[in-house]
Amino acid sequence: MKSKLLIKMFLVTGFTTVLTACAPSLQRNALTPDMEVSGEMIFEPNIRTWGDLTHSYDIGGQGSHSLNTPLDKSILNDLGNQTKSIDYLSISGGGAEGAYGAGLLNGLSDSGQRPEYRLVTGISTGAIIGLYAFLGQDFDPALRELYTQTSDEDIYNKRGLWALTHSPSLIDTTPFEQMVRAFIDQDVLDKVKDQHLRGRLFLVKTTHLDAQRSVIWNMGEIAMHQGDEAVELFQDVIIASASIPGVFNPVLISVNIDGVSYDEMHVDGGVVSQVFFLPDYFDTSEAVDNTRQLIEQLDVNEDTQINSKVWVISNTRLAAKWNETTPSFTGIMGRSIQTMIKYQRRSNIAQIYRQAQETESEFRHSYLPHLIPEVQADAPFNSGYMQYLYCYGYQRGLDHQHWENTPPDYWQIQNKTKEAGKIQSVVEHINQFDWDTLKAGLQGKMSQCLANIENEM
Repeated sequence: MKSKLLIKMFLVTGFTTVLTACAPSLQRNALTPDMEVSGEMIFEPNIRTWGDLTHSYDIGGQGSHSLNTPLDKSILNDLGNQTKSIDYLSISGGGAEGAYGAGLLNGLSDSGQRPEYRLVTGISTGAIIGLYAFLGQDFDPALRELYTQTSDEDIYNKRGLWALTHSPSLIDTTPFEQMVRAFIDQDVLDKVKDQHLRGRLFLVKTTHLDAQRSVIWNMGEIAMHQGDEAVELFQDVIIASASIPGVFNPVLISVNIDGVSYDEMHVDGGVVSQVFFLPDYFDTSEAVDNTRQLIEQLDVNEDTQINSKVWVISNTRLAAKWNETTPSFTGIMGRSIQTMIKYQRRSNIAQIYRQAQETESEFRHSYLPHLIPEVQADAPFNSGYMQYLYCYGYQRGLDHQHWENTPPDYWQIQNKTKEAGKIQSVVEHINQFDWDTLKAGLQGKMSQCLANIENEM
C-alpha cells in the first residue's frame, strides 16, 4: 500500500516541479549541524539515539532504563510460577495492511498464546500497532476498532492540484494526526511508563531527513516525563514514523535554544528500513550474558533454561509479482520504487534473523500471502479491505503453527504464487477472493468474522 501511494506522488511530480520552483513551502527554522543543544527533553541520552551507531547492550543509554533494566519477575514467571520465555516483537510498516497485524495480535490473544513482550519495536503502521501491543490485551478492542472502522476520510483530505504547488505533501493528513492525538494522552503515557518501569521497552524508528539518518526513540523514557511537552513529543514520534514522505505531512519536532524555536524534520521510518529488531550495528556479543544476569537478579533457579523468541509481523507481501512495466517515466519509476521497497523488506528480515541467531533467540515470522488481492489505488484505506485483512490476520493468530522459523524461501513462494494465481487470475477485488484457496474451511471462518465486525458497527 505504501509503495502505491509513493507511485501516486510521482504521477503529479512532473507537473508540479516547475510550479513549485518559486512557490512557498512549509515554513521552517531548521537546526544546523554545529548547534550545541542542551536542556531539551529530546536530547536526553535515554530518549533517543541514532539508528546507525555501534550500540552496546545498554541501548537506552547510560541511564537506568534500557535492555539492562531489571525485569519484573512476572515477565518471566506465570501465575503458577512456571518459567516463561523472553519474547520480543517487531512490527513492520504497511499502511492499511497493518490490519493484518492487528488481527493477528487479537487472534493470538483469543488463542491464549499471546506472550507479554519484553521489547516491542515498530515502524510506520507498526509503530501504531506496537503501542497497542505494548499496552497489552486490554487494548485489543481499541486496536480492532482502529483497523476495521477506519476509512480514507478518517486519514486524509485530498488536495486540489493547484494546492500541491505550496504543500509539503500529496494529501492533507490532518484527520490522521487528530485521531492519533485524541488517543494518546497523559493516561496512555502513564500506562506506558508503568510497563517501562517493569523492564519492558517500546522503540519506534523515524527518519531525520535533515541529517539523513534514522532515529530510534525510547517511548517509555518519553513517558517517564509528565506534562504537555512529553505528550506532544510522544504523539509527534508516532505520527512521524507513519508519515510517508511526500504523501503524508512531515512532522517538525520543535527544539528550543536560548529562547529561539528551531525544528527537525522527521518522516516515516520506512525510508531507512521496513522493520527492525535491534539497531543496525548493535553489539550482540553481550546479549546472552546480560540476560543471564537479569535472570539471576530474579532469583530464578540457575538450572532453569530461559528461551527467548523474536516474533516478526510483516504487514506486507514478500513474493515477487510479475507485472508488465509501462515504458513511461511514471511506470518505470513506480515499478522501481515497488521493487526497491520489497528488497529492503527482505534485507531487514534477513538482518533480524541474523540478530536472533546471535542473541540465541528463536525466530518466528508471519507475513501476508501474495495471492490475496491488493487494495485499490483510489481508496488506500478502504475499511472493507481492512476488515478482510483483519479477519485473515485473526485466523492466523488462532493458528500457532503458521509461524515460520526461518526467512521465507522467496523462490518457493513465488512459484506457489504462480500456481495459485492461475486459479485466482480473474479476481481483482478482495470480496471476490476464495479464501479456501489458502486453507480449507477458511472461507466460512472469514464470513463469520466479517459478520461479527458488521454487528459491532
